[in-house]
Amino acid sequence: MSEMARGKTAQAAHEDTTRIAGRLFWAPAPLRMVLPILGLSLFGGLLLTYPARIETSIWDLLYRAIFVFAIPALVSGAGTKPLAELLGGRMYLRRSTLMSFIGLVIVDGILLVATVGLTLYSLVMGTRYAFSVQRVVLLGYAAVLWVRAVILAGTSQSNYLRSLPAAILHPLLGLLGLAVFVQTTTGDWLTAILVFAIFLSTAIGFAEIAKRPLQKAFGINGLKLMRYTLDHFTELGDEGRDEIESFFTAISVPARVRVGLVTFRTAQGRTAVFLAPMVHPGPMGYIGGSDLPAKLRARLEDVAETVFVAHGPTTHDENPANTKEVEKLAPVVRELIRGAPLSSAASPMVRVRAGKANVCVQLFGQRALIVASLAPNPTDDIDSAVGFGATQEARLAGVEDAVFVDAHNCMELGSGLTHFGTAAAHDIIEATRKAVEKALAAPRGPLKVGVASKREIGSPEEGIGSEGVQALVTEVSGERTAFVLFDGNNMIPGLRDKIRERLAPLLSDVEVLTTDNHSVNVTLGGFNPVGLQYDHGALVEATAKVVQEAIGHLEPSGAGIVSGYVEDLNVFGPESAARLTTSVNATVAILRPAFVATFLLALTASVLSLFLLD
Repeated sequence: MSEMARGKTAQAAHEDTTRIAGRLFWAPAPLRMVLPILGLSLFGGLLLTYPARIETSIWDLLYRAIFVFAIPALVSGAGTKPLAELLGGRMYLRRSTLMSFIGLVIVDGILLVATVGLTLYSLVMGTRYAFSVQRVVLLGYAAVLWVRAVILAGTSQSNYLRSLPAAILHPLLGLLGLAVFVQTTTGDWLTAILVFAIFLSTAIGFAEIAKRPLQKAFGINGLKLMRYTLDHFTELGDEGRDEIESFFTAISVPARVRVGLVTFRTAQGRTAVFLAPMVHPGPMGYIGGSDLPAKLRARLEDVAETVFVAHGPTTHDENPANTKEVEKLAPVVRELIRGAPLSSAASPMVRVRAGKANVCVQLFGQRALIVASLAPNPTDDIDSAVGFGATQEARLAGVEDAVFVDAHNCMELGSGLTHFGTAAAHDIIEATRKAVEKALAAPRGPLKVGVASKREIGSPEEGIGSEGVQALVTEVSGERTAFVLFDGNNMIPGLRDKIRERLAPLLSDVEVLTTDNHSVNVTLGGFNPVGLQYDHGALVEATAKVVQEAIGHLEPSGAGIVSGYVEDLNVFGPESAARLTTSVNATVAILRPAFVATFLLALTASVLSLFLLD
């Protein structure tokens, strides 16, 4: 079957969505837009006075540049924000000044095309250039209204009537500035109203087309969802969160979610918990399960001084629908911590490689901690079925219970999931069985444990969440091993190897993990693994210091593995993430033809109206 005949896979659709996010950008600071606006205003004034001689038209050029272009752009840049917010929208000064700049680019562009075309016509026909381009300015500002109406409907206020005053502010001021130099009649203003109405109606048509895929799939206004998402991205906090979580709650399903953990307790009573819940720390920013490590740590401080929240076997289908669902985890985890059967005997950590997988296993008592990695093969999430299969294989090999952790430590853009039934999944399950058997055969010894962390190691923009980097070091029979956990969303290929190489003189073995915290994906672009925005050398050295600190804290400890379930935790549900991705991609796919159709319709109808009403 040809490539064209095959539909896109879910992974290909997800890659498309990631590329879409990569096209988003931060608007420049408002003051940085002033000089470009003034420059475009002078250029517009030049086009309006062309082809008069400079020495006789310099004041005309300046007047027109100021009144027709600069004042409307600057006033609308400052006034759009309060006007939009007065009518229930959300706007930022940097966004409104950027819109003013874009508006001038549109008007100047249309003026330039008209001027060049008319000049060529004069040269070909051998006639004197004596054309008035005043109505071209009208056409340009009508196009500005189209663009502003669409942008404001998608980013500020999805109610077209309420967004109209902010949308029309710049074009209206531009026409009023033009009227200072051009004698107008009632007919001229009626023509302007007609042209503006044509562009506005087609802009509404474009916006209606754009919101259809999400509306059809989920019954949600796609423009509203985009607005709330941009609000959340811009504010990096609570803005837009309630509205987005309401949408996710509406499509969610109740699930029975497994939680596994290892409790470490010293003779002095200090407790550390290594936790692997089978809920996904997404979808983005601080929505739902995102920033799960910090949310759980804050809710478990009464029972554990140190909380490691590793990545269980789970995908975006297990994203908690809202922040309140995360709160259901803490009571269950708290009871599991208190009831964990502690043992002072443990096996050394053992590692087994099978195919693409390498699996680390350490026994505490008769229970196993399993950490699976596919590095150096780039992958994304290991799904829950693979985790269940691996823990079942561990039980069949002879342990009483097991906790499965997805190391989540090697990813490239577009890395696929590891689904049950794939070759990689079979490799993980086979390696788990062999590693458990190897650990059971290994001699046991008294356990020492040391933990350390550094939260201020980086920022979400640098790919590091609020929990920074944590280290859990164990010592059994003289063998020291460590699990290093970064609060981030996966890791650049090769960085894991650099960390392991740096720590080799200190430890018998080490595995590097990430939490998959999607708070780091609040940065525009959506792809921000550990090491993408952070100097590798500095990160490796900072990690070594944390591990050395954990080694310094080694002391005799007991450890216990236990698992349980959280009932009726509302998550996205099977294939919901894929459906959402498909709907977003469908929206993007129709934008280009919809833009061409609606904008050209407006342009053609307006030009005909100007000729017929001339």
